[in-house]
Amino acid sequence: MKDVPTKVNHSPFRGYSGYISSLKRLSVESHRVAGWDTRVDAALNGQASVELRRVAPLETRRKFGAFFTGTDLGSQLIDCDSRFGPNSIFYDPSCGMGDLLIAVARRLRLGKSLADTLRLWGRQLTGTDLHREFIQGARTRLVLLARQRHRTDEALRLSDSDLFPGIRVSDGLKEEALFSCATHLLLNPPFGKVAAPAGCSWASGRMTEAAAFVITALERAKPGTRMLAILPEVLRSGSFSEHWRRRISQLADVEIVQPYGMFDDSADVDVFLLRLTRRVEAECPPLYLWTNSAAPRTSTVGDFFTVHVGRVVPHRDEETGPLRRYIHPRNIPMWKEVTRFTEKRRHEGLAYQPPFVVLRRTSRPSHPYRAAATVILGTKPVAVENHLIVCEPRNKSADTCRVLMEKLHTKRVNEFLNQRIRCRHLTVGAVADIPFSIL
Repeated sequence: MKDVPTKVNHSPFRGYSGYISSLKRLSVESHRVAGWDTRVDAALNGQASVELRRVAPLETRRKFGAFFTGTDLGSQLIDCDSRFGPNSIFYDPSCGMGDLLIAVARRLRLGKSLADTLRLWGRQLTGTDLHREFIQGARTRLVLLARQRHRTDEALRLSDSDLFPGIRVSDGLKEEALFSCATHLLLNPPFGKVAAPAGCSWASGRMTEAAAFVITALERAKPGTRMLAILPEVLRSGSFSEHWRRRISQLADVEIVQPYGMFDDSADVDVFLLRLTRRVEAECPPLYLWTNSAAPRTSTVGDFFTVHVGRVVPHRDEETGPLRRYIHPRNIPMWKEVTRFTEKRRHEGLAYQPPFVVLRRTSRPSHPYRAAATVILGTKPVAVENHLIVCEPRNKSADTCRVLMEKLHTKRVNEFLNQRIRCRHLTVGAVADIPFSIL
């Protein structure tokens, strides 16, 4: 007799099943056992993310957008909205291990018994994810939270199928019934790069998946639905995201845009928190200042300088045309004046006539001074790599360039940029908006 082949689990996170099993054992263990509270605290506060990093390589987590929210970030997001109660219904279409649902559940009322609480929460908390392990984990962690809050060893009389029936394996953006029932949407969508959807009116080429995810969720939500979202900083302050922000404003009233900082120590991306309310689509939406530019102010860098990105794209542009002095971030010092040039290259495109100031585009909030500048002097045109931003003084004055470099080397400018843009690259718009005066 032939052996019956065993069905193979092809889940990319199959190595996570052991951790889910340990959570299930913890959920039925007596709360009087030594260390039970400590282990539950760990299970609800970051352990799920640590365990995922242990069993799944970074490449896999990036491919599937598997980065869990964490307690502090989830709590700050829920703090953005106090308008919910026993009739509110929350839907997280990419819930992962349920961090955002847990952040909500910490504020939901308890029933008379553990079973009563789980029924109440089961009506209010809904979520979907493509990975069965995460759905099992989200349900189990919510049971752990309920048991911890009740301080009870009451046996669970609900079957697995009765526990949180609205939290299930599915493509969340296709769950029309869940969108129609939700009063609140909770989003920590994937941040990877995808192609813009066919027929998309607000984007083309490649973009962050989070952009399309939020728009699709808003289009499916009914008017009056409130959204709380954790999104990559590039959507708040990136120049190429302007059309996305305009589309958001057509669909919803933007109420809170709050820079946060680094998502966590394993994801090299800054994020912001967004709260908005879906309304009937408007052709001429009200203007919302997403970047909180400093105001009032008398003048900016853009009033005194024309601002560009350098024109030389290394390894792509052919070295043809006039032989030019050539600068890039590695061959010029910061906070100095440069009159001698160590490199030349042929370049047919635009070259810049000194005097001017260049800033390094790579700029993170952790940098001591984000607008790291150099004054370029001389008499002949200079070819500039595209990893530098060029500020040409409108009055053609070297002294104006020196004043700009001095003022960029200040805490005030750092504070402005940390509010204006937290992407890893400065943009022309952000530099032009820096408060500046030559007086």
